Amino acid sequence: MSKCHTKSLFGEDGSQSSDEQAGLVVRVAFDSGADMEYDYILPEEMGEITVGQRVEVPFGRKNKATKGFCVNVGVDSESNKGKKKFRLKKVKAITDKKPLLNEKLLELAWWISNYYVCPMGQVLAAMVPAAVKKGAGVKKGKIVYLAEKDVDEDALTSAKQKAIVSALKEAGAFDKDNARVRSELLEECECGTSAVKTLSRKGVVKFAEREVLRSLPVIPGYTECEKEFELNADQVNALEHVNGKIRSGEFGVTLLYGVTDSGKTEVYIRAIEAVIAEGKAAIVLLPEIALTTQTINRFSRRFKRIAVMHSGLTAAQRNGQWQKIRNGKADVVIGARSAVFAPLKNLGLIVVDEEHEGSYKQDTAPRYNGRDVAIKRAQLAGAHCLLGSATPSLEMLSNCKGKVYFELVRLDKRVNDLPMPKMELVDMTSVFRGSGQQGVNLISPVLEKKLKSVLAKGEQAILLLNRRGYSNFVFCPSCKHTLGCRNCDVTLTFHKRKGVSDSE
Repeated sequence: MSKCHTKSLFGEDGSQSSDEQAGLVVRVAFDSGADMEYDYILPEEMGEITVGQRVEVPFGRKNKATKGFCVNVGVDSESNKGKKKFRLKKVKAITDKKPLLNEKLLELAWWISNYYVCPMGQVLAAMVPAAVKKGAGVKKGKIVYLAEKDVDEDALTSAKQKAIVSALKEAGAFDKDNARVRSELLEECECGTSAVKTLSRKGVVKFAEREVLRSLPVIPGYTECEKEFELNADQVNALEHVNGKIRSGEFGVTLLYGVTDSGKTEVYIRAIEAVIAEGKAAIVLLPEIALTTQTINRFSRRFKRIAVMHSGLTAAQRNGQWQKIRNGKADVVIGARSAVFAPLKNLGLIVVDEEHEGSYKQDTAPRYNGRDVAIKRAQLAGAHCLLGSATPSLEMLSNCKGKVYFELVRLDKRVNDLPMPKMELVDMTSVFRGSGQQGVNLISPVLEKKLKSVLAKGEQAILLLNRRGYSNFVFCPSCKHTLGCRNCDVTLTFHKRKGVSDSE
């Protein structure tokens, strides 16, 4: 699984090899341009370490304290393979109590590093938000745990006290390490501080302090489920196909090729409901942040446990949402491209809406396509990947025709039998050739007629121009010549000067 491009980071010269040094050899990846990992000795007194945890180590000739991810443990160090043995540097500290990335995400990181030819350290840095690594939004807060495992039921004199004790038992909060944050506990049990203070006076619960995340609102509260409407025949067939794949527990990709307003989102929602019923979770990827807010508002009317991941959140909110996902408190994760790395433990479905959009491609290192990474993550997790689009990409259509795990499902009708918008493609060359008109005409007679009709009714129209300039080419209708650059094949763009009439 790991790469072979590793290097032992040695300091002072010494005849003692890493085999003779007391401790375990660990391999560390850094967020740098170097496409290699480095070996260090983990002193025995530091205890155990797991891949996915971060460590602080001396790096470079100046031994600068640097944090990196542990990507392998107990490896045969490269420092022992040459003719000269080198003494490895020691790990200074283990930064994280728990791994930030699980084994499946690490396996995905190795795949991204190999497939997109980028350093492992850069991939890992992109997978974990900076706000998480900095601990944004963390403050001192009160925690609650049970004083004894066996609680005297006679001491619980109110329904709220019983609810608090039941919630603590369910969470296994019998010591400080497993204690519940007081504010979250009270919100869950819908009671005030007086109930938990009373339990403290009775010796049923104990209080302590530790660093906790601030509770910051991100998602609108869950409301009553919106009225479900009856699916049309195409939606029923699509949903049955996807649900069958989910129940099988095997990897697969379904391309949902549906026209605009064909009800793709409702298919997503009901497929996610099926996933949650199986005790699993889902990720919904959207091409841009603007769509995320709209989708959250709709999903919050159908699901209680939602998390959000996108760049529009504050640092504290990002850390809070990420921790919420890692702690298993979210069934649905909604976000843009980076949400594909959400640390869900029991993934059952990944939805990629508008899979054809170019915004799924990241143009900074590590450069990856979020859609393709979603498919790979689904494969590693044994989950299903549902791609949706009204204009699918050619590569996905081709995959559905020739690859084993890809299948195409169509939604050809709009919901409620709404008519499709009328579209007309006008060939400007043939129009003006037949009309006998001379000169350059920027709009066709058909468009001119429609615009006049709209303006006569007092209505408005929008004209979309896909390039800068007054016209993206200069064309002679008589000789059919198009002016181009003398040095290349690009056509010249015509920019109209202000105050100059069309006849000049």
